[in-house]
Amino acid sequence: MADGASRREACGASAATDGRYKQAMKTIAVMAGSLIAYSVFGAAPYELVRTVRSSTSQFIVRGPTFSQVQTNSSVADSTWLELDPNILAVSCERIKQALLRELTLPDLWRGRVYVEVSPALSTNQAPIIVAKPYLDGWQYRVELPRWIERPKLVRGLIQVLLLEIANRRAGLRSAEVPLWLSEGLSQHLIQSSEADLVLPQPQWNFNRVNISWQARQGIRRDPLKEARERLQFHAALSFAKLGVTLPDPVPEETWKTFQASAQLFVSQLLLLPGGRATLVEMLYELPFYLNWQSAFLNAYRLQFPRLLDVEKWWAVVLVHFTGLDPTQAWSIPVTLQKLEEALQPPALVSTGRKEMPQRARLSVQQIISGWDYLRQRIVLKGVTTQLLLMRFKTPPELVSLVDEYRTTIENYFKQRDQVGAARSLPGLPPMRADLLVRDVVRRLDE
Repeated sequence: MADGASRREACGASAATDGRYKQAMKTIAVMAGSLIAYSVFGAAPYELVRTVRSSTSQFIVRGPTFSQVQTNSSVADSTWLELDPNILAVSCERIKQALLRELTLPDLWRGRVYVEVSPALSTNQAPIIVAKPYLDGWQYRVELPRWIERPKLVRGLIQVLLLEIANRRAGLRSAEVPLWLSEGLSQHLIQSSEADLVLPQPQWNFNRVNISWQARQGIRRDPLKEARERLQFHAALSFAKLGVTLPDPVPEETWKTFQASAQLFVSQLLLLPGGRATLVEMLYELPFYLNWQSAFLNAYRLQFPRLLDVEKWWAVVLVHFTGLDPTQAWSIPVTLQKLEEALQPPALVSTGRKEMPQRARLSVQQIISGWDYLRQRIVLKGVTTQLLLMRFKTPPELVSLVDEYRTTIENYFKQRDQVGAARSLPGLPPMRADLLVRDVVRRLDE
């Protein structure tokens, strides 16, 4: 009996121990579940993935969003804009309405645009645009980084909107919108729009209401002011060069000149008789041609029968826009003579140690190849200054030639300052400065 009682007591103690163990494990499981729920749902108010449909339902925007902004945030002062699906959907409609007003088109969209804000993309990465044909028409996908510059965002949305307009009559072949058109219209709208095309993030939050403060000047500015300042000292791209594919990555100075040239070119096309309707006709023609030049000539056949006529018109536009007076310009032979004199500056040269230096003219290539960098920099600075002054007396046909010489020498200064002034001794492997000198001399010879 005693043994049975002992066994019962032992079993009861074991059962009690098991009960406490199970209760403890249940408590730990509940606590772990609470922690997981807190980590998931606690982070949700700060970064949710949300899908937003724009007011016209053309744009479907999806991406992470913040439930509220911090008080007195400085987002509006940032160079980059943090994209939020709610605000981005409104910005897409704003940009579309501004483009439609400029082209005097009704909102008869056919292709839906799916905009994805992807945290996987690097900051300020260029928008990725994909067009896909379906049985009922075309659809478009735009992938954007979480942080991006406002002009780059406008440029990407303008490009997909132009693509959507061009593909409304297309079959299975998508249109190829030239870069000068999308960039020119983007700059034109950014500089001339009276309202902000891209809404910034709210700056304050009061009682769950997001508030932003914006102040705008009542005086309208010249939308071509920056382009004029750029093109007065940098040669605008010709019509043929506007259609050439830019290198990747494109140098900053080249890109700024391309932007100014494209903006001026598009703004002048819009000023032609029936310019807006003709530009829209060109968009509709793009899917039916293998290159945009053929579509351009077909749409502008009354104004420009040949590509040469476009170049002549563009040269006249540049003369009037940059303030150059063709009646006061030198003739072509005089300009070429002045250019040759500028590229062969006078210098003191000695043929031997015991002989007195003699004044002679050396070419820019000889100075770059044979002189030490500090000495040649002084002389070549005078050459670039003289070329800049020559520009205001140069006829339109030779302006680009004069500017190319000046730009080549100025770029040589920038690169030589980076690689250093030292060059290798005879018989030793070439240094970076030697390779740079060789490339610049070859470029000047060309």
